[in-house]
Amino acid sequence: MMYRLKQLGGSLYSRTLERQVTEAHVLAAIHNTFTYLGMPCSDRVGQSATAA
Repeated sequence: MMYRLKQLGGSLYSRTLERQVTEAHVLAAIHNTFTYLGMPCSDRVGQSATAA
């Protein structure tokens, strides 16, 4: 995960710990969004209906 965060920003720019945590959360949210956008949409095929 740290490798991917470093690819986005290189390093954390904030000096205080609280701001570094916030910055890491923002970078993680961006990474998760990019991952979600890159995932293929798949549908289940060939599912049979249940007999009643």
